[in-house]
Amino acid sequence: MSRDLPDPWHSTVRRSLCRGIWSLGSLLMCCLVAIPLASAQATAPEATVKAAFVFNFLRFTEWPARRFAANDAPLSLCVWSADARLSESLRALAGRTVDDRRVQVADIERADELGKCHALFVADAAARGPASAWQRRAESLDVLTMGDGDGFAASGGMIGLVSDGTRMRFEINDRAVKRSRLKLGPQLYQVGRSVVEGPSK
Repeated sequence: MSRDLPDPWHSTVRRSLCRGIWSLGSLLMCCLVAIPLASAQATAPEATVKAAFVFNFLRFTEWPARRFAANDAPLSLCVWSADARLSESLRALAGRTVDDRRVQVADIERADELGKCHALFVADAAARGPASAWQRRAESLDVLTMGDGDGFAASGGMIGLVSDGTRMRFEINDRAVKRSRLKLGPQLYQVGRSVVEGPSK
């Protein structure tokens, strides 16, 4: 399956990423560009913006075939969060489809539950302290790790959402991605910012 986008990539990426994302009122989340939170939040809370990013991260990630029992097996998004609003927004992704796979969403609280996940979103990762053990376990299981805590990607997560108060962006830790068998689409690398992983704490 080819996901290459012709030039000019910025306009084509915007159109491609808008397809399949849900509409909330008059807002269409074209979310793999920098989103001005001031205007976006006039019609949707930040949690919804983050969920839109997560959905597109799923769309532009490839998992090894062995991670699925069948071609139409569900894609499991796990959520590790104490943020009720964010959890609710992520649960709203259930039933959406990614490459003909229905998205399922489940809450987890322990690293030993990662075996049932294809992707994991960790809310406010910085508050959880060092997480190298579960990050390495996720990599070994080919689980896409995403989070919104400060320095999530630089500390070993694969994709981290960051905000400067006006725009939502994302960072990619390619070293963490390459320790797994996952493949991120080139569209993510074109729009996201690469970060260098720091030493384990």
